[in-house]
Amino acid sequence: MRLVPSPTSRLSIVGVLTALAASFLLSSPAVAASPPAPGDFTGHGFDACAAPGQSVMDTWNLRSPFSAIGIYVSGSSRYCGDKYQPNLTASWVAKNAANGWRFLPIHVGRQAPCFKNNPKSRVQKKLMSSTVSTARSQAQTEAQETIAALTKYGLGAGSVSYLDIEWYARTTKCDSIVLEFADAWTEYLHARGYKSGLYSSGSAGVAAVDAARKSHRAGFTPPDHLWIAWTNQLANTDGGPYLADAGWADHQRVHQYHNGIDVTYGGMTLNIDKDFLDVGQGSVPAKQTLPCGVAMTFSSYPRLTRGSTGPAVAALECLLKQRGLLKTVNTTLGSDTVKAIDAYRKTLRWGPTGHTTGPTWTALLASGSKPRVLKFGSVGEPVWRLQRSLVAAGLKPRMTGLYDDSTVKAVTAYRKANGLYGYTTTESAVWTLLQHGKPA
Repeated sequence: MRLVPSPTSRLSIVGVLTALAASFLLSSPAVAASPPAPGDFTGHGFDACAAPGQSVMDTWNLRSPFSAIGIYVSGSSRYCGDKYQPNLTASWVAKNAANGWRFLPIHVGRQAPCFKNNPKSRVQKKLMSSTVSTARSQAQTEAQETIAALTKYGLGAGSVSYLDIEWYARTTKCDSIVLEFADAWTEYLHARGYKSGLYSSGSAGVAAVDAARKSHRAGFTPPDHLWIAWTNQLANTDGGPYLADAGWADHQRVHQYHNGIDVTYGGMTLNIDKDFLDVGQGSVPAKQTLPCGVAMTFSSYPRLTRGSTGPAVAALECLLKQRGLLKTVNTTLGSDTVKAIDAYRKTLRWGPTGHTTGPTWTALLASGSKPRVLKFGSVGEPVWRLQRSLVAAGLKPRMTGLYDDSTVKAVTAYRKANGLYGYTTTESAVWTLLQHGKPA
């Protein structure tokens, strides 16, 4: 456990090492009307000094475990201000939102009155006034600035803007001004339909805000989210000694847990800080669809032949009916179903067997659309479909509808068994293998 304060400044993106072939990219869904900033999600994210180029975003979208990115949208104290952000535009946000990215908008403005600038830094941060009324007015001005930036980049009402308060040596007086500033910032955002977040070192701003919560500080409106910088290298939202478990416990936390490291996916390298999010409602699995009113999810998918009975028969017949190969669904496997099994196998250029096999189940269960990418924290019908087909392929993910650690483990094993090394994501190459019945 790390108890000493650590620097929380972000480092610049390093040069991209290689280019990604255009043919590798998959088509994108329609642009979301209001990109999630950050929306409902539990999973991995990162922040970098400047918004990466599109080829990097596309590569990391398909290869990295990250689904969210911190972007520096406003504030005079950003190390990477507007002139260092050639990629950050409304169209960049829209395109990446359409590809599934979530956003953590960050504002770096005035700092605590006791904050000490690094005299060698190219950015000398302005400080909050030590007078309460002036500090509150400054906070309102900065909240107005971040709303303008959110609007500029197409991030609508309901978005969270994270106020970045860098580490400072806490005193009672300094804490009091920081809390007044954060309170005014939050109230201004709330009044205009936005949400407030606060990013700070665990031992500085986060600890001060949590102390205000615990003491029931009079008139204090707490931020909606806390983003704790605590570099213990554990991807969770535990606040350790700085943030009590009772505070911001309802999917209201982001944890920056590993700072200033070079990370490479698909030949593309960035210098980033790693984050773990649990925000909004978290990643909530969708209910399973029952296309024929029968269950599809089982702990195993058995060999079925003529005369077999039970719910697995109904699932099989439903899958065959969906493909136009069978007209009725029941729980007894008859001659028509035997013929349908072999007709389905023929579509895959397989010979007749008269019974189901692991590959038959795998291909049937995986059939359907190929989402651009699924990764840790993903939910929805495709996750259920993925988990079922992985079970049929011989693996044991938990059947939850949530792309969780067990699904990551199963996907990793499946990729390795089929020569797709190194990643934990499910994209077109994985779906193609599953839809052709490849076993693990």
